Amino acid sequence: MPFVHVYYPKSQGEEKELKKVSEEIHKSLITYFNIPAEDYFQFFSPYDLGQFYYHSNYLLEHKAKRTDKMILISITCAPGRIVQQKIGLYQAIADAFNEHFNIPIENIFITLNETHRENWSFGQGKAQMISIKEER
Repeated sequence: MPFVHVYYPKSQGEEKELKKVSEEIHKSLITYFNIPAEDYFQFFSPYDLGQFYYHSNYLLEHKAKRTDKMILISITCAPGRIVQQKIGLYQAIADAFNEHFNIPIENIFITLNETHRENWSFGQGKAQMISIKEER
């Protein structure tokens, strides 16, 4: 049930590349959060350079620096994952961006927003995740 919102520099994304980025994020979610393959909801928002403000090296190790190609990945999901799953997910996503798109891992900023299952509707005016939880 994760919903992923990716903010990226306009100059960074062609449709083919964005689809591959989306697939890599989804693979990481399947691996580390054990989601079903069909649980696939992502939205990509381009931004103009100069619209994303940040410190160039806050909390980065080894004097690493961010560039003007920052990517923000905001993931909203239900609670219940352990810290090791989250750490694995963050690293897998950063590594995929670096390997497939040559984007430095310093430029991958990820937030995880946990919201309870009753706060989700996947359409039809229903709270599908409540009944799924009750069946378990």
